[in-house]
Order: sequence, then structure tokens, then C-alpha cells
Amino acid sequence: MARSKIRNRFDKIKKIIGPGIITGSSGNDPAGIVTYTTVGALFGYTLIWALIIITPLMIVVQEMAGRIAIIQKKGFAFIIKKNYGYKIAYISVFILVIANITTIAADLAGMASVLGLLTDIHFLYFIAPIALIISGIILFEDYKAIRKILISLSFLLILYIFSAIVAKPDWGIVVKSLLPNIQGSTLFLGALIGMIGTTISPYMLFWQAAEEIEEKHKVLHAKELEWDTIIGMGWSNIISAFIIIASGATLFIHNIQIENISDIAIALQPIAGNFAYGLFTIGIIVSGFLALPVLAGSTAYAISDIFDWKEGLSKKIHMAKGFYLTIILSMVVGTIVSFLPIEPVIFLYYTQILNGFLTPFLITILLILCNNKAIMGAKNVNGPIKNTIGILSVLLLITLDIFLVVGLV
Repeated sequence: MARSKIRNRFDKIKKIIGPGIITGSSGNDPAGIVTYTTVGALFGYTLIWALIIITPLMIVVQEMAGRIAIIQKKGFAFIIKKNYGYKIAYISVFILVIANITTIAADLAGMASVLGLLTDIHFLYFIAPIALIISGIILFEDYKAIRKILISLSFLLILYIFSAIVAKPDWGIVVKSLLPNIQGSTLFLGALIGMIGTTISPYMLFWQAAEEIEEKHKVLHAKELEWDTIIGMGWSNIISAFIIIASGATLFIHNIQIENISDIAIALQPIAGNFAYGLFTIGIIVSGFLALPVLAGSTAYAISDIFDWKEGLSKKIHMAKGFYLTIILSMVVGTIVSFLPIEPVIFLYYTQILNGFLTPFLITILLILCNNKAIMGAKNVNGPIKNTIGILSVLLLITLDIFLVVGLV
């Protein structure tokens, strides 16, 4: 009897878990990991409090993207095009593609750097093989198989919780860091924007909307969508917090500056031991295999929406040629960009700040759409709580962006 109850609960959880957990976890890609590690190295535990504020913003924004998709049965880019015309849609997708391609390049370079460190072979030799393996998985595995792979990889990110525990932080100081502590420097503002940019990334909005359609979810699944999003975004930010804790307990305390990904891994080895070093390196590879299909896929969904192409990972290649060609081109261009003579860590960090400038624009569009009764239906428009949180997220990001630009000027 007890076993059947446990099995029933497990089956219910399995039904709920889907696009939300994949989308949230993909935010902890190599770019996200380096962003959080850099934040921890520069400011210790000081910015962990920001994740407490970012999490509800992230949940509401992602839920809006998923909800409008299951109501309209169309992707986010198509909905923008239909309601605001081609110009707004083109601008949105163009910026998304730039951000995605640079993030793909950064993630490939990040994974390759770690493999180069482990094998003592120059990291450039690993970039093309990684891109080929991931492209092969996307092209030749069906949607259900890809979904299982991505969900499994999402839970493997627990490695970073172990990494933080091994680093032996002062948990008393960690708890105190949950209280807001704001600084006015451009470095601090850049770090905060980068955190928000990697947590509420534009590609995550397009991906979750597309995957709700792939899952064939209906309006009746709205409650499941909410729980999937809460679980996914909550899990993502728990991992993010532990990455900052691990970095703060090692790199910040020893005043170690990060210039490349190898610096992070090499610094961890003598400070926290081989186990922490191994966890970090494996985590980078796992996170890359999770995030790259999402990045390439979200690009393909957005462009297919713009040009009215058939789309979907559940479709065979000959049924959605433009969609799969976009995935291939995304990986090819990302691979080429990753060979540029720029340190991967610079790519990884600044692409997330770029996301922080694009995100408020997309959230504003989402808010307008989700309050339109003609689009959503009277029962499915945003309530006052979701509107308040959505508006606060836009105002917060715009304010930070303005302060950063003024500080730099």
C-alpha cells in the first residue's frame, strides 16, 4: 500500500516535470556557471540575496511565456509578429540570435577549455567534436529521447551542491548574506545585471513557449505549467546559490582573480582538493550538454516562427528542413565564433550582461500580451500579483541598465 502511494506520487511528479525543469536548468550553462563563479570570486556571498528576489521574477516571466503558448498554440516569436508586426518581431529575434550565437560560442569554448585542462591538449581541438556530438543528438534522436536526456542532465547539476559543501564555507556568514547588501560601483551593477541576464535569459522564454507546444499542453494544464515552472526555476536558483557559495569559499577568500575557465579549476584544486576540482570540471561539461540544445533549439523555433516554417524536435528532418538547418547553422556559426582570439571567460560573462539589456524589452511585450483578453481570453489574463511582479522585474532591469551605462560613461 505504501509503495503504491509512493509510486502514485512519483507518477504525478513525472507528469508535472517537463519544460520548466529543462528551461530553468539550462540557465546554469557554462556561461551561467562562470557568471556565478565570477560573482562569488569578486564579492563572496554578498550577492546571494539577489537570487531570492530574482526567483519569483523568473517564475512569473517563464510562466507567462508558457501560458501564452498553450493558449495560442504558437511560439513566442510568432505571437509577437502576429500582434505587433514584423519589425518588432525581427528586432526581437535578431537580438535573440546574436545573444544565442555568442552564448553557444562561449559555452563550446568553456566546455573545450575544461576538456583541454583534463587532457593537457589545446582546448581548440575539442570545440568541433563537441559541436558535432550535440548536433547529432538533436538531429537524430526523437523528441522523447532528447527530453529524457535533458531532464537527466538537469538533476546532475546537484554536483554543484556537493562542490559547495566540500569547499567548507562559513555557513553563518552565508546566512547573513541573505540580507540585501547593495553597492554603487559599476563592477557590482555589472555583476547584478549579469546574474539577472543569465537567470532570466531571452532564449529561455522562447524555448519554454515552444516546448509547451511540443508537449501538446492545453489550457487545462495551466496548473501543471505553474508547478513545473516553480520547481524548475527554484531548482535552477538553488544550484546558482551553491555555485556562488563554492566560489566565495575558495576564490574570494584567497583573493584569486579569474581570467579564464582554467583559472577557476586550477584554483579550486589546491584550495578545496581534487574532489571539488573534479566536480567543477564535470559540472561544466554536463551543463554544456544541457544548454547547447536549448540555445540552438530556441534560435530555430524563433526563426521558424518568423518565416512560418514547420518546426519541432518531434518532427523528422525532412518535415522541418528550415528548422533543422537553423540548428545546424547556429552550431556552425557558434563554433566559428568560439575560435576567435577572445578568452572564453570574457565571452561567457559579457553575453549574460547583453541578455540583461534584452530581457526587459521582451518581458514588457509579454506583459502586454498576457493582459490582452482578446489574445488570452478573460479567464487567462494576468492577475494583479503576476502583473506587479512582472512590472517590478522590468523596472528593476531598466534601472540597473541605466545606472550601468551612466557609470561606464
